[in-house]
Formats: sequence, structure tokens, C-alpha cells
Amino acid sequence: MNKKFWLSIIIIIVQIVLALYLSSFIANDAKIPSHWNIRGEIDGYTGKWTAVLLFPGINALLFILMLTLPIISVRYRETPERFSRMVPLITNIIISFFAIIHIYTLLLGAELVSSTGCFIYYALGLMFILLGNILPKMPSSFFIGIRTPWTLSSEYVWRKTHKVGGVCFVLSGLLMIFIPAIWGNNTTALTIMFVLFMALLLYSVLYSFLLYKKEGIK
Repeated sequence: MNKKFWLSIIIIIVQIVLALYLSSFIANDAKIPSHWNIRGEIDGYTGKWTAVLLFPGINALLFILMLTLPIISVRYRETPERFSRMVPLITNIIISFFAIIHIYTLLLGAELVSSTGCFIYYALGLMFILLGNILPKMPSSFFIGIRTPWTLSSEYVWRKTHKVGGVCFVLSGLLMIFIPAIWGNNTTALTIMFVLFMALLLYSVLYSFLLYKKEGIK
């Protein structure tokens, strides 16, 4: 196993230990937040033990999936060195995100912190910024990255699209952090944020198509 994966294992262990510790502060009949609407307001709840165990289970499954990539991914074998560098980094980032959200929900359930509609956007924004810095280095894959028919058909289109996509991800992350921080989680500010966010992501897909068509003309 790649040594870089050990960080993911440590994060999951810490997540489980903290979750079990926080469970002692949560009443058995407590409702734990499980879903937020576009304004960052809680609009879904789950039971105590589902909340304690669900996210560690998700992270464990994600970790196992990433470990099996060398077996199930044909393209992994084509550039194993690049995959062995990038896949653990992406795994660590996503697992960290789920762990942070998990502990936050349990802190809310234990009433140790008060709910803020902006926290989820801050966490998402940070994750997008980190992923945006990794995307340009990600080798072609059927499982990770901006997977369109055009990027998967051309190594050139994949590389160029992921350079642009990396910038779009970073900008999206900054939008998710600064718009709620400056204007709060009012409907107008979040609508503008969501529209700009979707425009940036869709631009990456459109760019891959236009680049593919341009390459085909040459």
C-alpha cells in the first residue's frame, strides 16, 4: 500500500475516536443534522448512532475504492507513478472533508457549538481549492477528474481541460468562502454564488468539447 494512504487511515481513526467521544454528550433520542439547503440551513436530521457511524462508513468505503484503483483501472497501469502520487492526495482531501463535516454535525447534536449557515460553504470551498491545485497534475482516468467523452478520448484535451478546470475549481472554492463571509447566507448572495459556481464548472465541460473540436480540425 502506498505510504501516502496512511494519512487517510489516521484521519479515519481520529474521526471514529472523536465520534465515539462526542456520542457520550448526545442524548439517545437526539436529532443530528444530516442535510443543509442552499442557504446553509439544516433541513434534515438523523438518529444518534446513524450519525455516529455513517460518515466513518462512507470514508472507509471511499478508502477501499481508492485502494482498488490499481486493480479496476486500466489507465492506472499506463502511468502508475503519477497515479501513485495523485490518488492518495485526492483521497486524503476528500476523507478530511467528510471527517470535518461529520465532527461538525456531532458537535451540533451535542449542542457544543451553534449552527452557522456558512460553515458548510467554508469547508466545501477549502476542498475545491485544494482539489483545484491537484487537478492539473491528474493523469487520465475513468474514475477521477473531469471525465467527459472528449477528455477521455484525447490526452491533449485531458491535460488542457484539467489546467483550466483547476483554475475553475480554485475560483469556485474562493466564491464559496468569500461570498457567504462578506454578504452572509441571504438568498441573493447565495443565488449569485451558485450561478457563478455552476458557470465555472460547466465552462470546464464546454472547454473540453471546444478544444476537442478544434483539435479535430487540425
